[in-house]
Amino acid sequence: MSNWTLTTPSQEFLARVKQNEGSKEFQQKKGYFKNGKFWVYEDSLGYPTIGYGHLVVPKEDFKNGLTEDQAHVLLIKDCGTAISCAKAIADQYKINAPEEIQEMLVEMVFQLGKGGVLKFKKFLTALAANDYGKAIVEVKDSTWFKQTPNRVNGHIKVLNEQRGR
Repeated sequence: MSNWTLTTPSQEFLARVKQNEGSKEFQQKKGYFKNGKFWVYEDSLGYPTIGYGHLVVPKEDFKNGLTEDQAHVLLIKDCGTAISCAKAIADQYKINAPEEIQEMLVEMVFQLGKGGVLKFKKFLTALAANDYGKAIVEVKDSTWFKQTPNRVNGHIKVLNEQRGR
């Protein structure tokens, strides 16, 4: 069992996810936010997405777009799902980590999905051993790092801070 304490996303966490997934201002520039609403677009892998990184599933219909408030509510729901999945991963790998590492794991799940994060076996094993140096090596040696280096560098910063404690 892990020492998981994270149950709800903080305002700072939500702001960071919004920035990483594409702020309203960024989406306005791209044309995904117009006329006061978010609209469906294809993410970098071609998946239909809306709001702050919400993956559109087949039964969802966003033909009328989403207001900022609706996108925020959907983000909180998606973060709740990501928190549950990240906790399950932490429990499975017996990861006992501070809240900063828990948030990093949640954000990974938010971006990559639970199945995507579970592919990082060496990284998760390093987290379980509190070997943050090895965890850094593992994320730097990933396609994820090549695809989203700024986001992953933010996670590496968190790992480095924990390493120094």
